[in-house]
Amino acid sequence: MTRVPAPVDDDRASGDGVSVERPEEGIAVVTLDRPAKLNAIDWAMHERIPDVLAELGGEESVSVIVLRGAGRAFSVGGDVTLMADMVSDTRSMAAVHRSAVRLFHELVTVPQPTIAVVDGPAIGLGATIALACDLVYAGPSASFSDPHVQMGLVPGDGGVIVWPLLLGPARAKRFLMTGDRLNAAEAAALGLAEAVTDTDSAFEPAMRMARRLAAGPSFAIQATKSLVNHYIRDAAERLLRPSLVLEARSQETDYHARAVATFLAGGRPRF
Repeated sequence: MTRVPAPVDDDRASGDGVSVERPEEGIAVVTLDRPAKLNAIDWAMHERIPDVLAELGGEESVSVIVLRGAGRAFSVGGDVTLMADMVSDTRSMAAVHRSAVRLFHELVTVPQPTIAVVDGPAIGLGATIALACDLVYAGPSASFSDPHVQMGLVPGDGGVIVWPLLLGPARAKRFLMTGDRLNAAEAAALGLAEAVTDTDSAFEPAMRMARRLAAGPSFAIQATKSLVNHYIRDAAERLLRPSLVLEARSQETDYHARAVATFLAGGRPRF
C-alpha cells in the first residue's frame, strides 16, 4: 500500500494553497495546503479548488477524490484578510461570490464520489466544503461549525444549503444562528460524519473506503451519486445566489466591519 506523505506544517511555495497527489490507482488526494494559516481559504484557493475538481472530474483514470486539510485543521473557512478586502472593495466581493457559486457547483456535480477527511476544525466555508462531500470521515480532533453570524454575516457560501439538508431545518437553524461547534462524536450522532475513534487521523479509514469505491462499478456508483445529489443541486439552484446576495448585504453592515477589525486585532467579536 502506498501512503500519501503528510504535508509539512508550513505554506507551500506553489502559492495556490491546493496540492493534488495520486497515491494509488483510481484515487486522487486533494489537500487544502495552507497549514500555517489553518487552511484559511484566500482568493487563490477560491479559484483553484473548483479548477482542481473540474480537472479531476474529467479524468477517467480517477474513480474517487479524497479531500483533506494539511496540518492541524481541515479549514478554518474564509481568510479574514480577504473579508477585510471585501468590506472596502465591492468588486472584490462580487468576484469572491462568483467564485463561491462555482466552488459549490463543482463540489456537488463532480462525477466521482468525494470523501472528506476532517482532522481538526472545519469552520464556515471549510465546514461547507467538507459537508458537501459524499462521505465525511471525522478524526478525534475534528469539529464542525458555521460561525458566519459571529462575524455579522449571513452564511451565503452554501451553509444554508448543506446544514438543513443534513440536520433538518429546525436543528440546522440552531447551529447556523449561533455558530455553535460540534465535535466528531456529536457530528456522528447527528449524521454529519463517520466518527473515527481508533486512530489519531481519519485519513487511513477514509482511504480504505476510497479503495472500496475505486474497485466498485464506476458507472453505477457515479450515477447513484448524481441522482442523490439532485436534492442538493435543487436546493442550490433555489438558495445559493439569494443567500450570497444577503451575505453581500451583511458584509456592508457595521456589525461585520467591527467584527473583522476586532478579529484582525486579535480579539473575539461580540455584539
